[in-house]
Amino acid sequence: MIEGDARRVVATEFGCIRPVRGPSRAAILGSLADQLVLLLARLEPDVVAVETPFAGRHPRSALALAEARGAILAALGRWGGAVVEYEPARVKAAVVGHGRAEKQQVGFVMRHALGLAASPPADAADALAVALCHLRCALS
Repeated sequence: MIEGDARRVVATEFGCIRPVRGPSRAAILGSLADQLVLLLARLEPDVVAVETPFAGRHPRSALALAEARGAILAALGRWGGAVVEYEPARVKAAVVGHGRAEKQQVGFVMRHALGLAASPPADAADALAVALCHLRCALS
C-alpha cells in the first residue's frame, strides 16, 4: 500500500499473499480470495490497482495466472470499492521510464522511489509499481 502526493510517496505496507496449500485447486484459490478479503478489511484502501494479464509463452502458467486473477477479481468485486487496471507496459513506463523494463529495474526503482532500505521481492515490487503508476496517473 502506498500513500502520497505529487511531492512525496511512501510505502506504508507491502508484501505478498501466498495461497495456502489445499486439497484442491478450488480450495487454494478460495484461500487466496479469503486472504485478500481480510487484507482489504484491515487496510481499507480507497482504490485497488491491478495489472492486466499478459500473454505468456507457457499455457499452464497462463492458466494458473488466469485462475488466480479470477479469484482476486471476484474478491475485489465482493469488496465493492474502486478497482483500476493497468497494462504491464504502462506500469513500467510510468515508474521506470520505458515499457520494456526488466523486473530487476522495477525493484531498483521501487527501492529508491519509495525510500526502502532494500529492494522488495519481485512480486511485491511489481505490486508497488502498479500502485505507484496509479498514483502518478491520478495526480496528472
